[in-house]
Amino acid sequence: MKHSQAKIPGVYLYTLSQCLKDFGINQKRWLQGSPYQTIETNMVDASVSYDTLQSLILKAIELSNNPALGILVGHRLSLQSHGILGYALMNCENLMSAAQLIEQYISLRFPLVQTSNHYHDNEFVIELNEKFPLNKIRNLILEAILVAIKSALDQLIPKLKKNITISFPYTNSKNKAYDSLRDCTLVFNTSCASITIPKELMTEAIPLANLAAYKEAEILCAKELATLSQESTYKSKIKQKLLANSENFPSQTVMASWFNMTSRTLHRRLIDEDTCYREILEEVKQTLAISYLSNTDMTIKEISYFLGYEDNRNFSRAFKRWQGISPSKYRLQQISLCHIES
Repeated sequence: MKHSQAKIPGVYLYTLSQCLKDFGINQKRWLQGSPYQTIETNMVDASVSYDTLQSLILKAIELSNNPALGILVGHRLSLQSHGILGYALMNCENLMSAAQLIEQYISLRFPLVQTSNHYHDNEFVIELNEKFPLNKIRNLILEAILVAIKSALDQLIPKLKKNITISFPYTNSKNKAYDSLRDCTLVFNTSCASITIPKELMTEAIPLANLAAYKEAEILCAKELATLSQESTYKSKIKQKLLANSENFPSQTVMASWFNMTSRTLHRRLIDEDTCYREILEEVKQTLAISYLSNTDMTIKEISYFLGYEDNRNFSRAFKRWQGISPSKYRLQQISLCHIES
C-alpha cells in the first residue's frame, strides 16, 4: 500500500483532538492550514487521508510538547472505538480468537500497520510492522496502537494487565511518559513493536463472549474488508451501528444525531439508497434472529426480548414473514441439517 491510498478512520483524529483539548490547546490554531475548520463528533464516521493525519500529528506533537501524547491517545481508545471490529473482539471465545481477528482485520481500523502472531517459547507474540515508513510520526503511531491493543485486551480479560509485556523498537528517552503503563512490563530497544502474553492465557475464556454475535460481526468485518476501497453507504454504516448497539436498538432520531444530521436528512439519504430506517432495522433483526436460533440455546422468548419485541408472539409473526416458517420450526430444521452433515 502507498501512503496516499491509506484512509484512516476519523475516530483517531477525533481522539487526538480530545487529548489536545485536555491540554488547553486552541483547536483553530492546531487545524490552521488543514482541510478542517473544526473537529466534531461527526468525524468519528468519516475517514482521513494519511497526508492530513501526518500533518496534524506533527503539529500536535509540536504544540503539546507532551512526550506521552501517543500513549494518551491509545488509552482513550476503548473496544467501542473500533467499530464492528471492536464489537467482534468483545464476543470472541478467547484471546487466541481475538489475536487472530486482529491479525486478519486490523487494516479496517489501523491501515498503517499489519500484525503477525507467533509463539516464542512459552509466550504468544503479537508483532506490529509498518506497511510503509511512518518516519517522524512512527513512534506516536506505534505507541497509540500498542496501547489501544493493550486496552482492548484489558477490557476482554482484566486480570491480563500484569501479564502483558509491551516492546518498543526504540530507547526510552521520555522519562515519565510511560508512567500510565506501570501495570505491565515494558521493554525498549527491541527489533520490533510487539505485545507478549503468556501462552497458557491464550485459551482463557472471555467472560461476555457471545458466539452468535461474534459470527455476525465477523461476517461484517469480512464484507467491510472486501469493500475497503469503496465509499460506505449509509445503510452499511447504520447496520454496523445497529449491530454494535443490539442490546438497545437506537431510534432513527438517535441514529441521525450520531451522523450529525436531522432525522429528516437521514431519511432523505436512505431514500436515495432505495431503503429506509425501518427496513434496515428489520434486516438486522432478521440476521440476528437466524444467528441466535442456529448458534445458541436461547429460548424463543429470550431471543424475542433481545431483539426488542414486547411479546414473543410478535417476534414469531415477524420471523414467519421473513422466513415463511415459525422460529421453532426453523430451529428444528437447523438441528436436522446438523445431524445430516455429521
